[in-house]
Amino acid sequence: MIKKIVLLIFILAFISVKADILIINGLTHIFQASPGQVLSGVIELQNNSMDPARVRIYLSDYFFYHTGSTEYPEAGSLQRSNANWIELQAPEITVPGNANLTYNFSAVVPSDESLSGTYWAVIMVEPTDDFKDDEVEGITVRTKTRYAIQVVTNFGEPQAKSVAILGRSLSKNNGLYSLNMDIQNTGNWWMRPELSASVFNQSGETVGEFMGNSMRLYPGTSGHFVVSFVDLAPGDYRVLALIRDGEDVWGAQYSMKIE
Repeated sequence: MIKKIVLLIFILAFISVKADILIINGLTHIFQASPGQVLSGVIELQNNSMDPARVRIYLSDYFFYHTGSTEYPEAGSLQRSNANWIELQAPEITVPGNANLTYNFSAVVPSDESLSGTYWAVIMVEPTDDFKDDEVEGITVRTKTRYAIQVVTNFGEPQAKSVAILGRSLSKNNGLYSLNMDIQNTGNWWMRPELSASVFNQSGETVGEFMGNSMRLYPGTSGHFVVSFVDLAPGDYRVLALIRDGEDVWGAQYSMKIE
């Protein structure tokens, strides 16, 4: 007897993907907040199917690490979660076929003058029946797309930003050397650091400026950053790695040998 195996995979979308239900007004809502303020926002949903679509909407916390792992703890469980401030219009809605629908949410900020920095959570938007089936060698892969819409509240102006380098390494892939750095946001304000590197020869002369990636880091979260040294000849070098977020810059110096 041959049994049909069905593998269910959830695709969590932070960007728009091919699906019947789309979020068309962005997946991040940023508010400059004050204690006691009431904030409001909308989520614009689009149904590209002819049939009505039932959608479940709920809150979750959100945290991620440089290892690539991501967590969605219970809403309100993280120290800097704003999930308990957020009020949703309804736990489930129906989006008519070939139509758009506006979904409202609000955030009632506590009257706490000690609030400072960045607080965040995510609104999860999950179609209840939007499955896509693909069969590969007798196994049906069933995928379902859900969206994590980030709701960010910032208090005051950024102060005392800080980062920590959790790890670094030099890797070689297909002949290309890269500097890998694991960076954590140790401050109270979100940031979008970008990694770059200046490379010097043994005489102190600059032989190249190299740009790496950037990503958003919430307080306490960490990310994996890479800068690749394209067309760098074999030799011994000094590397000045720069972590830049706006006008804030952190540096670290390393020795590097390219073979």
